[in-house]
Amino acid sequence: MHEPTSRHSIKRGPRGDIDRHVILEAADRLLRKRGTIDGISLRALAAEVGVAANALYTYFPSLSRVWHDLGDERLGTLHPEDLLAVNCRSCALVSLTQRAQEMAMIPGTLSLLRTQPILGVHSFRLSETLLTLTANASVNPRDAHDLLLAWSYGSMALAEEGWTRSTDEIRAQQQLPEFPLVAARSDPDQGAQLHAILRGIGIEHTCE
Repeated sequence: MHEPTSRHSIKRGPRGDIDRHVILEAADRLLRKRGTIDGISLRALAAEVGVAANALYTYFPSLSRVWHDLGDERLGTLHPEDLLAVNCRSCALVSLTQRAQEMAMIPGTLSLLRTQPILGVHSFRLSETLLTLTANASVNPRDAHDLLLAWSYGSMALAEEGWTRSTDEIRAQQQLPEFPLVAARSDPDQGAQLHAILRGIGIEHTCE
C-alpha cells in the first residue's frame, strides 16, 4: 500500500493554458510598458501571465533566463541571414545596422542587451552573419565583428542614455568659450560614421 503523498510534495507538471511562448509574450508586454527590466519581479510577471509565481519555474529556471530568451527573440527580429544574398557587403552591413537601430526603438531592448550576455540561436546567427559579411575585410573577421557590434551598441546606448542630447542642449544654451570645438561641433551623422568604419576595415561599396 502506497504512502499518502503530501500536498506540498507534489511536483506539478506543465499547465495546458501556458507555455514558454505565453510567458515570453507577457514579459514583452511588461517590458514595453516600463521600458526597462529594472523593478519587474517574478511575481509581477506571474501576475501578467495570470498564474502563481512558482508556476513559472516549470518553464524557466529563473527570471534572468526569461530576460535572456526575450533578448534573443529581439535579436531574431533582425533576420540577418537574409542579407547574405546581397551582393554588396557594405550595403548588407548598412541594412543590418538600420535594422538594429529599429530594434533599439522597441522599449526595453537595450535594457535586455546590457543586463547579461545573450547566447542563444539568434545571437549566434547574428554573429555568423557578421563573420561571413566581413570574411574579406582587411582585419580578422572576429575583430571586424567586435568593432561593428561595439560601435552599433555604443551609439544606441549613448542616444538612449542622453549623452549626446544633453551635451547639445548645454551647447545650445551656452557659448562654452573654454570648449570651442564642443560648441561648434556638428550634429552626429551615424551613416558617415558607419561608412568610415567599413572603409577602415576594407569593406568597400561595390554597387554601381
